[in-house]
Amino acid sequence: MNVTVGITSYNQRDYLIAAIDSVLAQTLPPVEILIVDDASTDDSPQVISAYAARHPDIIRPLLLSRNGGVNAARNHVLDAATGDYLAFLDGDDRWLPGKLARAAERLRAADRPDAVFDNFAFTNAYGQPQFVWATRAHPPEGQLLRRVLTLDLPRTTLFRSELVPTALWRAAGGYDPSFLIYGDWDMRIRQAQVVGRYGYVDEVLSEYRRHGAGLSARSIDSHLAAVDKVEAKYADLIARLEATEGGVGAALTRWRAKLLRRAAYNTAARRAPGFRREALAYYRRSLAYDRVLDARTLWHMVKP
Repeated sequence: MNVTVGITSYNQRDYLIAAIDSVLAQTLPPVEILIVDDASTDDSPQVISAYAARHPDIIRPLLLSRNGGVNAARNHVLDAATGDYLAFLDGDDRWLPGKLARAAERLRAADRPDAVFDNFAFTNAYGQPQFVWATRAHPPEGQLLRRVLTLDLPRTTLFRSELVPTALWRAAGGYDPSFLIYGDWDMRIRQAQVVGRYGYVDEVLSEYRRHGAGLSARSIDSHLAAVDKVEAKYADLIARLEATEGGVGAALTRWRAKLLRRAAYNTAARRAPGFRREALAYYRRSLAYDRVLDARTLWHMVKP
């Protein structure tokens, strides 16, 4: 299997080392590792150059002189990749050693999926596991366009680090740099339109680090604006799916409500001055989208 791994990073020096080491430790080595540094101001470029000097046969550094955001950085990988298959790894995440080998096995299975994703663990800033993405129901396989568009996936969270033919990545089009957040969702909507069948490996083979400094930490209004942007960009697709299957618009509305309930909970749990008023405002906004009683959030708002 001829695989390119694309690692993108900005000011993540210590996390980046763990990410690179996790790819170098793969039992099925990739043919190349493209490491894009998005004009970091720490010593990440020096770290990447040192890795490239030690592994000149496999590591290619792409050191950008101007910060363009993660989506533009990923497009540099799409332009430069030479492998038949491509997987992305964020510079603050990491893989377990068998990830690529198990993906290759799944691609060779009797049903011959076009692309493969696996289960993953959420970790804290120190890399300690917190919980697993898929624990109850087996994630869906096959054609996943509607599931991706409506986030009808475990924890309403997209799969990560999927292994997809490079030609299909390119057929989906590049990442949209105008998305400050949810660029991965936007890309996967287009990816799911060209991937005929996804396969799943029911093992935790990736780790998603949550450290509070990522793009997902942006304001709730940024998240809601990004949902609006996705809905506007794919209005025609949504209309077609509504006509044939229904429920797409309702699912996106429920997602907005969930984002607002999450903001209410996080605000109440932090208990900063004035937290009750702020949390209640978020919760009331959520009710305009979906009238859900969230007992956990309400308890945090009223408890002494």
